[in-house]
Amino acid sequence: MNFTFIRNIAITLTVSCLVVYVIYHSIGTGVYIMMTALVLSSFFIGYLEPRKGWILALLQVVILLSIHFLKLIKPISADIALFGTFAGCGISLVFSLVAGQLARLFEK
Repeated sequence: MNFTFIRNIAITLTVSCLVVYVIYHSIGTGVYIMMTALVLSSFFIGYLEPRKGWILALLQVVILLSIHFLKLIKPISADIALFGTFAGCGISLVFSLVAGQLARLFEK
């Protein structure tokens, strides 16, 4: 592994922690902010690594699911946190794929 991939893993961990914070502290209309944070973080992760972005997206999914199932953080709204966690899994994979494809397209 090269240094840039390890750096991108550290960036992914940081961004995922911020996303988890937004998910678990959203109330009411904060769902829009939560979804925007998920989309932007996933797009950013895919754009960082156009070829290996799926590894970073899977890392984000693992972080989201582990926080949810280990109950490490008490959410303000349990329903919104549940929705954000499981919607975030699909969003992370799809948008990182789209951003990786766009980054490869712009490389040419």
